[in-house]
Amino acid sequence: MKSIYIAIIFVLTSITIYAQNYQLDLKNSAANWKGYGEIGNFSQSGTISFNSGSIVLDDESLVNGEIEINMLSISCEDKKLAKHLKAKDFFDVKKYQTASFKMNKIKNDVVYGILTMKGISQEINFPITFKNKLDKITLTGKAIIDRTKFNIKYNSSSYFQDLGSYAIKNDVDFAFNLVFIK
Repeated sequence: MKSIYIAIIFVLTSITIYAQNYQLDLKNSAANWKGYGEIGNFSQSGTISFNSGSIVLDDESLVNGEIEINMLSISCEDKKLAKHLKAKDFFDVKKYQTASFKMNKIKNDVVYGILTMKGISQEINFPITFKNKLDKITLTGKAIIDRTKFNIKYNSSSYFQDLGSYAIKNDVDFAFNLVFIK
């Protein structure tokens, strides 16, 4: 029985020794969003920033990670639109000041995890470029998010009829470059 306890302690110690924690470098990380009209080539874009983030690697493989997104920071050149995006019919940032993405794994250059926005959690996955160089991890990619899955239905032709040129596509692109350091 004593040898079983020693073996368990050895295994747990080994995992702890090789697991490496990295923190999100807020200064060097960035994210951009882009939404589209249903008709023509109309689009709007802007930025969004992060509050925090971390990942844990074990032998070059992602064990887990989490990013906290600052929803109050959503912006674009059109100030009226930026204000509208923060309102109740979009992201309701007074009530939901943050969103989060919990990474479960990276496999074959695809990250899998749970996105929580406006109190709603959805499993998502998207392609990613993972670089590990000199105590710095860089994750780059683009996630396409269906906003209606997070109860953001404003001018969605899936929910409202006869919107014409006011219809907005459900999918929003989030391109990002995340830098993590030890």
